[in-house]
Amino acid sequence: LSLLDGEKGDRGVEGPSGGLGLPGVKGDMGAKGFMGDKGDRGRIGVPGTKGEKGDLGPKGDKGDMGDVGMKGNEGIQGEKGSQGEKGMSGPIGPCTPAIQSAFSACLNDSFPAPDLPIPFPDVITNRQGHFNPNLGIYHAPVNGTYVFSYHAAVSSRVLKIGLFYNFFPIARTTEITNEATTSHQVVLHLYRGDMVWLQVKDRTTNGMFNSPEHKSTFSGYLLYPDSCELPAIRTGPPAGPTVKPTYMWDPPTNTTTKP
Repeated sequence: LSLLDGEKGDRGVEGPSGGLGLPGVKGDMGAKGFMGDKGDRGRIGVPGTKGEKGDLGPKGDKGDMGDVGMKGNEGIQGEKGSQGEKGMSGPIGPCTPAIQSAFSACLNDSFPAPDLPIPFPDVITNRQGHFNPNLGIYHAPVNGTYVFSYHAAVSSRVLKIGLFYNFFPIARTTEITNEATTSHQVVLHLYRGDMVWLQVKDRTTNGMFNSPEHKSTFSGYLLYPDSCELPAIRTGPPAGPTVKPTYMWDPPTNTTTKP
């Protein structure tokens, strides 16, 4: 071109479209594109039909025994269970006799008369009635072993007192101190009807005393009977042995006949 060319002119009128050209040759495969973002979760499909139950398979071989495990920790103590049913009765135990006998009584008057059983009319207990408080005599209800005791307050004079068994003194005590107490206790085997009482020696040695602050008492009880069987006769206290009807401090020894 020459340096003297003029300015570019206006665009001409567009001409008619040309005809469709021949298909071009297939190009080469392009490079793999980048992975796109994860799409939204699809809807849950319709459940399928449950299949038929299959046949039971053959039993497997028994496995080897495993090792013994470690001992576990002790558990928490459980709640107390409900009471069980009553068990069967046990075998019969030792003999338990139904017969009972006990008494305890106090003196009412000071300085009791000698040569007679001392009355103890102030009764503390005598539920079975085997002790006669007005006469001061106890009658043994059954053959057995008995315990007797006395506690005598002493005042003004000497006291010689004895515990008598069928007109014979089994135990005797002497207390010469004023404002004192003498006591004794014995264990005797008695036959049904035997008698026991207290007695002072004479008028000069009957210092047995009684006051609101000084009590003289006589007590006894059946320790155990010879047999658990009750006596067949239940018509009151036994009459006692056949005895010589005297009350002496030193009577003959052969005055008692056992039943």
